Amino acid sequence: MVNQRPGSEDFQAYQRVNNDLDRKKAKNDVGRFSLFPKPTWLWVIVIAIVAFLCYYGLTVMLFGEEFWARSVTGAYK
Repeated sequence: MVNQRPGSEDFQAYQRVNNDLDRKKAKNDVGRFSLFPKPTWLWVIVIAIVAFLCYYGLTVMLFGEEFWARSVTGAYK
């Protein structure tokens, strides 16, 4: 077999595939190593914090701070 150089059609096909892969890589890397989470996850975190603070405030009003001290330490008198 004789080594043949790729033709122009092969080279164009290679360039199309290479460009497509580069675009997919660039699309997947957007915001990947961000310090802040994506807006959807940021809202989930904020809602979870607000829900916990409401639960904490309600239980302190109903049962007092001793409820939290006992539930954290596990000591019942």
